[in-house]
Amino acid sequence: MINESVRTLIDELLEDQQQLTAVERFSKFHDEAPAVTPGTYRDLIPLGAPKEGEQYAFEVDLDACSGCKACVVACHSLNGLDESESWRDIGTLIGEKAEAQVHQTVTTACHHCADPACLNGCPTRAYEKDKDTGVVRHLDDQCIGCRYCELKCPYGVPKYNERLGIVRKCDMCHGRIAQGEAPACVQACPNEAIKIRVVKTAALHEVSRIGVSLVPGAVSNGITVPSTNYLNLSKNSKAIDSESIEPAHSHLPLVWMLVFTQAGVGVMIFSWLAGLTQSSFSLSTAIVGGLLFFSGLVGSVLHLGQPLKAWKAFLGWRTSWLSREIICFGAFGGLSFVFIFLLMLKPVPPHFIGAIGALLPVLGSLAVWTSVRVYSDTRRPFWSVGKNSLRFGCAMLAFGLIASPWSGLAAIPITAALLLDLAIAKGAFPELDTSTRLMNGQLRVGYLVRVLTAVFAMVALGFPVVSFVSLLVSELAARYLFFRAVEEPSMPGV
Repeated sequence: MINESVRTLIDELLEDQQQLTAVERFSKFHDEAPAVTPGTYRDLIPLGAPKEGEQYAFEVDLDACSGCKACVVACHSLNGLDESESWRDIGTLIGEKAEAQVHQTVTTACHHCADPACLNGCPTRAYEKDKDTGVVRHLDDQCIGCRYCELKCPYGVPKYNERLGIVRKCDMCHGRIAQGEAPACVQACPNEAIKIRVVKTAALHEVSRIGVSLVPGAVSNGITVPSTNYLNLSKNSKAIDSESIEPAHSHLPLVWMLVFTQAGVGVMIFSWLAGLTQSSFSLSTAIVGGLLFFSGLVGSVLHLGQPLKAWKAFLGWRTSWLSREIICFGAFGGLSFVFIFLLMLKPVPPHFIGAIGALLPVLGSLAVWTSVRVYSDTRRPFWSVGKNSLRFGCAMLAFGLIASPWSGLAAIPITAALLLDLAIAKGAFPELDTSTRLMNGQLRVGYLVRVLTAVFAMVALGFPVVSFVSLLVSELAARYLFFRAVEEPSMPGV
């Protein structure tokens, strides 16, 4: 017969089991434990918050990562991402040479950079870097879906959501960290390959100055000063997809926008110049220039995932060249409207119209310059300041000259811009090897259209309308190559 007055440890544990859930029992055990031994779950996140001059950062042990993608699944599930959406990617590093036996899996998400390019480039200030944790967060309600952050980030972190029409990205599960919980990816990893650490931002800047990169094949840390630290990284390795070459996104509305705004600026400027020399301004030419320019602006709006929020695009003017471009285009568009309106008022003296129009070359050139900087600010060699200035400046001059009494001179800027594309296709720039291979491979048809129509535009300069249309086709092909032939920096697997 069992003596019920004698209670054993088993009896007490069974009684507790009836009162507490598994999670509560786990929590009670660790709260009552005198010390937590190294290697348990608390090692995955810091016990204290970052102090001044510090921030949170991912730490990834490449020797521990098996590529199981538990982190990807956990991130997807916890954040409620769409079926084709992922904020964490998996890539592979292999030996740089055949005899080098290297095989490491790289898990990557946002690097929560100390100098985030996405934040600096956003025209609507839809990014913020938390002053207490250093986490770079995306503000979905502020985003207009311009996708400029995709071009600015050299790691392929921001991901565009077609359904929502906005960009989204990893925020290190900041809500969980605030409650002392590990991010989804950290908690889900069976090998504890991902951890959260506190790092000093000054140390991140120091490392970025010596030209290192996160992993082989990635850009220099000096561009954005990323905070992620990869442990046990093999130096004699390369990304398994480093030899894979695919054309970049076409951004067709931006192709239209760049060509037609540059054409409109050029025609408007030379319409004014021709009027000054002939003491008579051509209303029809000015109207054509205005229509070209404003149709280009329509293309820019069509590029947005949230076009009704386009009015926010000037908010980031302090740091974003895209905001500055929009402001300059708006100013030039307003001036063009005034110029055309004055031409329609017959009693207005020509010298007054000429004085007002003197601002056209100033604002027009400034607007085209901001377009140059929008893309050169992404730090991609294919979009350098010099190359973009030649492309955009020559297009503006060529369109304007064809529509002016000096149409024969248009051959000069057309030839100059065409020579740049020919030089890239012929491999004159070793740093643009990817672009060269694309223009001679998958994008060869576009390249041939660009060359042949440019040559025809020069041959047909005696027929301005035919030459102008041919040049439009040539420049559309050139901007198509501009976006598709650019090399996209990223991390392995992204």
